[in-house]
Amino acid sequence: MGTAGARFMVAKQLAASGGLYLEDGDTRLAMDPGPGAVVQYAKRKVDLAKLDGILLSHRHLDHCGDVNVMIEAMTEGGFRPRGTLLCPSDALDDDPVVLQYVRRFPRTVVRLEPETEYKVGSIAFSTTRRHIHGVETYGFRFGEPADGATPESGWKMGWVTDSGYYEGIADDHRAEVMLIHTVLSQSRPELPHLGLDDAERIIGEARPRLAILTHFGMGVWRERPWEVAAAMSERTGVEVKSARDGMKLEL
Repeated sequence: MGTAGARFMVAKQLAASGGLYLEDGDTRLAMDPGPGAVVQYAKRKVDLAKLDGILLSHRHLDHCGDVNVMIEAMTEGGFRPRGTLLCPSDALDDDPVVLQYVRRFPRTVVRLEPETEYKVGSIAFSTTRRHIHGVETYGFRFGEPADGATPESGWKMGWVTDSGYYEGIADDHRAEVMLIHTVLSQSRPELPHLGLDDAERIIGEARPRLAILTHFGMGVWRERPWEVAAAMSERTGVEVKSARDGMKLEL
C-alpha cells in the first residue's frame, strides 16, 4: 500500500505511506498503516470492514498514522466490534498512538512480545527479538515452518522493519522472501535505520529466494531504488527487487 519511509518522504508523499497488506484465504491483515493508508486501501478497492487484524511494528507516525481510522473502518465505526489489534505496549501506554476511545472496538488488543508466535485467522507469524530503534519495535516472520524445518528456515516471508543493524538480524528474519526497510542510502552509526549497505549484507547472509527493498528514505529515493536493486542482484546473486506502490506478490 506504499513504499515511503521516514518523515521527509512521508511529508512530501513522493511515494505512498500506506504500509503492507496481507491476504491468506479469507484472512486479511493490515500492517503498519501510515498516513494516507485508508486512501490507498480505498483506491485499491479493499473493503476495510472485512479486515481481521491490524499489526503495528512500532509507534512512529510513518507506521501508524492511520491506525485509528483503520480501526474504525474495520469495526464499522465501532458498531460492529471485530478483529484484532496487535502492537507494542508503548503504542498504548505513555503518549499513546492508539486512542483510548477506539480500543473497545476490536474484539482483542494484543501487546506484542519479543520472539513470540501469534495467529490471526489463518495467518501465523512470529516476532523477532526487539529491534535497535528509538521505540519498542519488532520484525516478523510469516507462515509456519513445515514439519521438520529448523526454526531458522521454512518461513515464507521475513519482514525486516525499522532497525539499526545488529549481529543476527539476517537469521532473525531469514525466509523464502524478505522485505527490507531501507531508509538510508548509507548506514550511519548515530541513526537506528538500515542503509543500503546493511540491506546488501543481510541479503548476502540470509540468501532468500527473493529480496524486496522498501520503505525508502529520501536518500534512497534519489538513488533510484529500482537501479539499486538491479545492481545489488548482480553483486549478491540473489534476486532483488525494488517495491513500488500497489505492488502485489504471491507467496
